[in-house]
Amino acid sequence: MKIITAALFLLLSVNLFASEFYTKVIYEPLESYYPKLKKAIDENHMNILYEMDLIKQFKDEGYSEKFGKDFNKNNLQGVKTLLICNGYVGNQVSNLDPKMMALCPIRLTIIEENKKLTVTFLRHDTIETSKEIKSLLTKLDTILKNTIDLTTDEYMKKANISSYESIHEGN
Repeated sequence: MKIITAALFLLLSVNLFASEFYTKVIYEPLESYYPKLKKAIDENHMNILYEMDLIKQFKDEGYSEKFGKDFNKNNLQGVKTLLICNGYVGNQVSNLDPKMMALCPIRLTIIEENKKLTVTFLRHDTIETSKEIKSLLTKLDTILKNTIDLTTDEYMKKANISSYESIHEGN
């Protein structure tokens, strides 16, 4: 009985941890998906604050020589990390609780391996917070999922961003 209880506990804890991440597998090369993703990020009124090609960066820094046979043991063809920001949702969240800005920026990771891409991010809707903020974080996760799917999010279409952008154009 103890073994069954321990096994169930372990299984549940692994499932709880796994659910903290949103993961989408895409069967497309990185070089063709990545420009479309960047366009979707822009169309959903988000900004790329930083992007890095980890494998290239590590090679350029000499890690392949430093680590030798331990470098990139998984034979990943590419790993891109993006730090992105949705200022529209971020502003609403910070207006309710400035401490929640610790969630910014959003980190999106794209891993290319065996002719497929795995796009992942840490879900925000799993964080315990007020009902209002939880609703915004759930919307943020939906926006991110739609962006990964290369679609414009309905919430962002309805957002009154165009008037803000036209007022602040060039600033």
